[in-house]
Amino acid sequence: MEHRHANRARPIGRVLRLLAGVALVAEAGRHVIGASSTLIMATVGVALGALVFYTMAHLVIARFFQQVNAWLGAALAVAPVAGVFVLGGAPGRLGALLFVGISLLLTGARADGGCEVMTLPGMLLGKRTHLVCIAFSPIDWLEEKLAARRSAA
Repeated sequence: MEHRHANRARPIGRVLRLLAGVALVAEAGRHVIGASSTLIMATVGVALGALVFYTMAHLVIARFFQQVNAWLGAALAVAPVAGVFVLGGAPGRLGALLFVGISLLLTGARADGGCEVMTLPGMLLGKRTHLVCIAFSPIDWLEEKLAARRSAA
């Protein structure tokens, strides 16, 4: 069963996700372009590590934690990538920016309304998560409410 917060993103939410994704990927790219091959490889390694981690997390959530609160689950899901960003040095920060930026670009392109760090695993596994997007789900809900009011008028 699809949960309310798994709804598709509305136009403004999609555009904001796309803009945020472009900004994060551009920021990571700005530091990686022309950098040492060691930094580039470490950055890509962190981003790929995040993909593997979140794919495993998606499997665990889908199997054992479908009933977890969508907000608590989203906070727990975002915490590892936030921790890598804060504690990971340059490769961690850049890899986290790259992973989240690419996730936001794909989330916006697909009009997913859920947790952005679960977009890539959801695409790989063919199942969206029930977790909300902490930053953008409230925008989607407001946009949905405004659209419902306009159509009711």
